[in-house]
Amino acid sequence: MLDIAVFLAALAISLLELSEASAVAVIFTGITKNLKPYLYAIAGILLVLMPVFIFGRLITLLPINYVLIAASFILAYFGYRMIRSARRSFKKLKWKRKDEKEEGIITVFVVGATEAFEAGLVIIALIPQSFSSALLGTITGAVAVIGLTAALKSRIMRIRVPQLKFVLSALLFALASTFLGEALIGIDEIYLVGFFLGFLGLNYAIVKL
Repeated sequence: MLDIAVFLAALAISLLELSEASAVAVIFTGITKNLKPYLYAIAGILLVLMPVFIFGRLITLLPINYVLIAASFILAYFGYRMIRSARRSFKKLKWKRKDEKEEGIITVFVVGATEAFEAGLVIIALIPQSFSSALLGTITGAVAVIGLTAALKSRIMRIRVPQLKFVLSALLFALASTFLGEALIGIDEIYLVGFFLGFLGLNYAIVKL
């Protein structure tokens, strides 16, 4: 049975992280005038995500309460990172950006692996709740990125992601709260919607500070 919350979280994190890797691949494709950057990006992503799904399912063999508690902290950490990044974008604060002049398409491989690693940490936290939903969300996100890259090419680099990070952060915080509450006091997943709306409001207040 499809777990909508897990599916959407996996979809969103995959779309966000892999689109960044795709944008870097597009940059270097323009420089090298060939398709090698795309191949390097795919190789870096697969190097990380394949083990995530091959070994990540072993997590389901652990006591579920311990897994939920650990997952809640992982999700909350990335929720914090997302809203911090979104706030910087909304406030137009100075922050580090990838050096577009860096040479060597091996950079694309490293970026692909790095972005996949960040997505993979969130996905691993989602797998115990629903392996199939996490896998489907990840595949759907990857396919969407491929479609966007093929259709938009260099224009994908202009896609603004602060709003996506804003919403994704609220979803990750909501999932973290639900997982922690389920492990500690046995709350039901019906609270997820309330948590999500609450964190949307909190994130809005944070970006306005």
